[in-house]
Amino acid sequence: MLDPPPAMKLNFAKVLRLAGCVLTLSLAAGCGNPCRDLAAKICGCLPDDGTRAACNTRARQQESIFAVGKEDQQLCQQKLDICDCNLLNTPEGRVNCGLAWILPP
Repeated sequence: MLDPPPAMKLNFAKVLRLAGCVLTLSLAAGCGNPCRDLAAKICGCLPDDGTRAACNTRARQQESIFAVGKEDQQLCQQKLDICDCNLLNTPEGRVNCGLAWILPP
């Protein structure tokens, strides 16, 4: 059996690594905590690395203080689906991201 040329081995190795990364990220996304994902999305909307890092730190700290139930996770998933960084500075955007609520009259 002939060995493939070194260039082909390198390309195959890159493809395997890329496939592994994609699979890992896909599985991680499917098994994630929607509330943690929503917090990360909101923090990702912040303008610079320092405020994003501080936001993520606060989110992790709050996660250890407040219990998140199944209903909370369902609400977070709903918000995660409609939360948009471009609208976060609007009242509707804050409601969509779970940062504000509309009170009934």
